[in-house]
Amino acid sequence: MTVFTYNKYLRQLLGQCECILARDTAADYLGLTNGGQRNTVQIYVKKKQDVEGTEQIIVGSFEQIEYEMRCGLLCTTINQTIVDLLEQDGDEQIITESLANYYEESGNTFKGLAIPGYLKERFEKYSSWAKVYYEE
Repeated sequence: MTVFTYNKYLRQLLGQCECILARDTAADYLGLTNGGQRNTVQIYVKKKQDVEGTEQIIVGSFEQIEYEMRCGLLCTTINQTIVDLLEQDGDEQIITESLANYYEESGNTFKGLAIPGYLKERFEKYSSWAKVYYEE
């Protein structure tokens, strides 16, 4: 129920904003994490938007980002979200949980992910944790 409430909040907050949900926010929105509401909403924007409570990552174009329309908002794809989380090397819990949930929902495999070479070492670290995440 928490995820649905949070997603509704995001749609209300960002419904008129030209943006793409990014990083931790995208992971939450896509259901890669087990829920949570963060104080700051992370979004990709082409220019600064007047939306309080957001961390805006300015990009020159949305063309360099893999995204899709999800329940009324543009959101990075699952693959892009995981790459972004690894690239950012932020919250270990969010990265591990996102990979664990992907792994479990994909039949105990990471085959559907395309991880760039420069992130392979980091991916290996987190994916090994993800494989045993729900065993503890």
